[in-house]
Amino acid sequence: MQASKPTGRTQRSIASSETAREINRGILLHSIHLRQPVSRADLARITGLQPSTVSAITGQLIDEGWVLAGEQGRLPRGRRPTYLMLNDRHATLAIDLRPGYANLAVVDINGKLLAREQVSYAPDGRSTEQRAKTALDKMIRAGRALRAAHGERFFAGLGVSVAGRVEQKTHRLLFSPNAPWGQIDLYAALERELGGPVEMDNAANACLFAERWFGNFNEAANLLVVSVSEGIGTGLLIDGRVARGHDGMAGEFGHMMIEADGPVCGCGKLGCWESFASNRAALRYYSELAPKSALLSFSQLLELAGAGDGKALCAIDKMTEYLARGLAMLTVGLAPEAIIVVGDCTALWPRIQPKIERELAARSIAAHRPRVAAAMDGDAARLRGAAALVLHKALFGEADFAPDSVRKSEGIATARA
Repeated sequence: MQASKPTGRTQRSIASSETAREINRGILLHSIHLRQPVSRADLARITGLQPSTVSAITGQLIDEGWVLAGEQGRLPRGRRPTYLMLNDRHATLAIDLRPGYANLAVVDINGKLLAREQVSYAPDGRSTEQRAKTALDKMIRAGRALRAAHGERFFAGLGVSVAGRVEQKTHRLLFSPNAPWGQIDLYAALERELGGPVEMDNAANACLFAERWFGNFNEAANLLVVSVSEGIGTGLLIDGRVARGHDGMAGEFGHMMIEADGPVCGCGKLGCWESFASNRAALRYYSELAPKSALLSFSQLLELAGAGDGKALCAIDKMTEYLARGLAMLTVGLAPEAIIVVGDCTALWPRIQPKIERELAARSIAAHRPRVAAAMDGDAARLRGAAALVLHKALFGEADFAPDSVRKSEGIATARA
């Protein structure tokens, strides 16, 4: 299979024929993904591109191995169309790093998890360099085994979802108060031991890419993703672009102060949002109600709540109250089209969603209120997000390129010839 070439552009203001072709390529890739299997004639009708343009670009995608020509359709008369689909032999090794464990998976180009594994390590965020290296060694062994078990796949790279902020140019982990990786160069170690290319980003940002590529929000240009786990992370899609801010630190709303005299957060400050609305907060609420309980994990708390335990439900409700309060503040300031909640707590989504929606309605200053949805498949969303980081870069050449909104956001007309 011929190696794929990045399609990134450095001069967005010049609508050259090559620029238009790259835009059209992105539009067609996205359309094939959304509607597969789909014929060339339908692609021309859907996108408004000339049939000759569709044929030329899809032919190139087939030659590069990203697209497959499958079965032929049947029509009452005329030439039988050939249906196109993405080549699902393309896959990515994905790693989702948590404070005390890492989830690993092989994810194909359509978001299917082909296999997954979990490795545990010391959850202490102040781990020594040796403890961090020991945890890394476990991940590397598991990653190699997963990739070897799927040797028939074309691996596009390694995607890493991490609870923290990553400076995209240097790949440095800038801020990760709940994770044990401050002692080592995580990116360099993974690239050296598991091979590249490596794409690493905040878990919430990764989930933005998962929702845009694999999920139900591929048309939205303004999204707010909130990842609820041991802490709270947020990812922002604003006018079709991921908001990163100076040094990649945009989105750390988990550390905005909710109450000045609140508990100590993992960042060292008092009263942060995540100290009231995270998994850890819910466990604290339960221990206050049941001080003699030996409950150790949020998954155990969810099991109790699912079984109708009153104290567990009260703890989840209090966590949700603070989660909703923070989301209402962000909604007023950011005006998202949709809010997507990622995390284990979505297992109780029928109970959580109405509480969030009521809070948004009570505090809204606009006629439009955002849709509130749970990310697909709970914690698997973070693995799909890690994979989407790699696939997006491999397919479109730019980490923040949003193909279906390019024409609106840049005002560049697609090629018609």
